[in-house]
Amino acid sequence: MNTTEPITPSTPGPPAFGDQLAEILELARTVFVAGPPVLVAGAANVLLALMLAGPFALLVTLVVALVAATALVALAAAILATPYLLVRRVRGHWVHRSISDTRPQVVALESRRAIA
Repeated sequence: MNTTEPITPSTPGPPAFGDQLAEILELARTVFVAGPPVLVAGAANVLLALMLAGPFALLVTLVVALVAATALVALAAAILATPYLLVRRVRGHWVHRSISDTRPQVVALESRRAIA
């Protein structure tokens, strides 16, 4: 039997989002017991992990390098600032001591009142 009528799908156009989601959820609920599907799923996981390992390692390397650079700059700033801070503190103590050494002195004055 030959027919020349074109075969048309019952629902024209792309499938709806709900239909696609139902099909994906049905596939996601599949439990692999044994055999090649388990190996295929495992191989896919290994492939995904290997594909993500390079960018992840690069990202971790960049973060570690930035943290190390920040720590190095902070250490250099602390080393360079230490003498300045010490000199400022010692000079402050010297100025404070020179001001505080001028204590009021007791001076004997002659009183005009007679002491009885």
